[in-house]
Amino acid sequence: MNPYLTVKQEYAGSSLLPLSGGDEPPTMMIPPQPMEGLHDTGPPPFLTKTFDMVDDPMTNHIVSWSRGGFSFIVWDPYSFSANLLPRYFKHNNFSSFVRQLNTYVSGLIPS
Repeated sequence: MNPYLTVKQEYAGSSLLPLSGGDEPPTMMIPPQPMEGLHDTGPPPFLTKTFDMVDDPMTNHIVSWSRGGFSFIVWDPYSFSANLLPRYFKHNNFSSFVRQLNTYVSGLIPS
């Protein structure tokens, strides 16, 4: 074995230790930490897709936010069903979209 060659050996979960020579202290390895918010759940996909569809300025002639920005208006229901729904969802049924939307907003609108 070459006496001038420094060999380092790794131990699972420990620091790197030099096996021969060297006056340097062992280097501590910091174990990887999970990213913050990695397992946080976001909004449901239906709401995310609906927001993206309404928020796209290229679709304002079909669907857009109301003046106050708290609701949206479907200006062209035919084009909404024929063009936008299939792009974001697995269907083109306007009634199904409204039914799904009502499951999220039923408790938000005062009677």
